[in-house]
Amino acid sequence: MKPLSGLILLGTLLTAACAEDPVIQMQGFQSQPILYSIIETRDSAHFIRIGRLFAGNENPGLTSRIPDSIYFDSVKVKVTLTSMWGEKEEVPVEGRMVGNKDDGFFDSGDYMIYWFYKHISIGYYPEDGYMQFYSKILIEASCPGLPVARCSTDLVAPPKINSPKRAQQFVFLTPENPIRVQWYGGDWNEIAVNFTIWEEYPDSTVSRTFHIYKGNGLLFNVGTPQQYCELKVPYEMVVQILGQNLIYRTDIIRRYFGAFRIEVNTGNIDFDIFRQFIGGMNDFNFNPYDNIENGIGILSSKSTTIKDPVYLDYASRIYLANEPKLAKFRFIEY
Repeated sequence: MKPLSGLILLGTLLTAACAEDPVIQMQGFQSQPILYSIIETRDSAHFIRIGRLFAGNENPGLTSRIPDSIYFDSVKVKVTLTSMWGEKEEVPVEGRMVGNKDDGFFDSGDYMIYWFYKHISIGYYPEDGYMQFYSKILIEASCPGLPVARCSTDLVAPPKINSPKRAQQFVFLTPENPIRVQWYGGDWNEIAVNFTIWEEYPDSTVSRTFHIYKGNGLLFNVGTPQQYCELKVPYEMVVQILGQNLIYRTDIIRRYFGAFRIEVNTGNIDFDIFRQFIGGMNDFNFNPYDNIENGIGILSSKSTTIKDPVYLDYASRIYLANEPKLAKFRFIEY
């Protein structure tokens, strides 16, 4: 579990101090809440970050380090979940002070994080999928003197891996048969296939991990309840990766394949659109996409399914051990 993986500091428009000071504030400007939360549907602890948008004529390098310029003194947060059967449930929300963060452009003092505890889905086996209890979330944030900020989003189901299957311990990789990973995901998908090579030397044994990554734009079957996705890892690709990255050493005793690890990430439509713009977001250029009423920011949902460990079967290891392009690296087949 990565309970804090969704927490980042949103970019804000910074040019002055507090909203209550009419002399410093730009004419016609009104402070707004900035809300940021990415709900991981396989986690049970969920976090909400609420900041403050402000503007003015002062140097942002000074005013951004004043806590009441970038945070509200008090915020009341309400979270309502909608079950798969349409029933609404309000869940308790608590505040937690976070400190000891790294110094940066913004105030480095303590700040408030809001969080709630709820199992949104349960399950273990990637092939069988997960039982999901809730389909939608609504967050409402009441800040002093401002309209209530509201946002809602659909809760994405954890990706369901169909291949390799749950009980499958080995994958097959030959020139005629690529490794196939097949799964059902949401509107946004990415996959990482990692595999380890072990190297034995007279004085040590070391491991090297290689990564095969694919972002959105996979093979989709539009019209199904979830998107059908497939990634093929061809034999030639693995040979090329090894040939370009392994180091030739005369003192090596042997090399052999360790485990493969498959990680599938998926997100809902709000997460998909948010990701398209995130590369342009920094301290002074906020993301142009948001789904917050009476505020700015993003509420979205993502989920991750991991299948590991799986190993190359015996025939695949024989092929790679006898591959002429890899002969100098002294692979063995077990």
